[in-house]
Amino acid sequence: MLRITIMRHAQAQLEQYGKNDRERTITMTGMHEIDAIRQKIHGKLDNISLIMCSNARRTRQTLDGIKPFLPNSAEIHYDDSLYQASVECLWHKVQTLSPLHKDIMLVGHNPGLSQMLSAIDPTLARAFPTCGIAICESTVEKWHEISPHNLRVSAFLQA
Repeated sequence: MLRITIMRHAQAQLEQYGKNDRERTITMTGMHEIDAIRQKIHGKLDNISLIMCSNARRTRQTLDGIKPFLPNSAEIHYDDSLYQASVECLWHKVQTLSPLHKDIMLVGHNPGLSQMLSAIDPTLARAFPTCGIAICESTVEKWHEISPHNLRVSAFLQA
């Protein structure tokens, strides 16, 4: 069985003219969201072996906020291509993963993550809030076989 945990970053500052969007930080509300989600993830993410996180500051801050609830042995890859990644790019990243990993996590942005979630479960896409987490499972054994059609959302957590 393969498992993908999809996490949207916590609430971030609004875009500001002339400022680099990648450097936006999470807000005080975002910090409260992280505190709230930490209470809900305890014991649910214990087998993650790979975390792929956008290199934007807000996604790194979100991941830092939940790190105590993730396995110390999990590899973390900060990936610039996840910043504003299309849904096609996200699926490609997942479908080309090493078979060594069976339980992975994506930490990124909308609209790509909502589109990915919508393809798996159309009833959840509009409800994917900041700091939301969708844990998705599949019975296929190889990443290149993974698709929205063979994944199901086993848990949907909101701050």
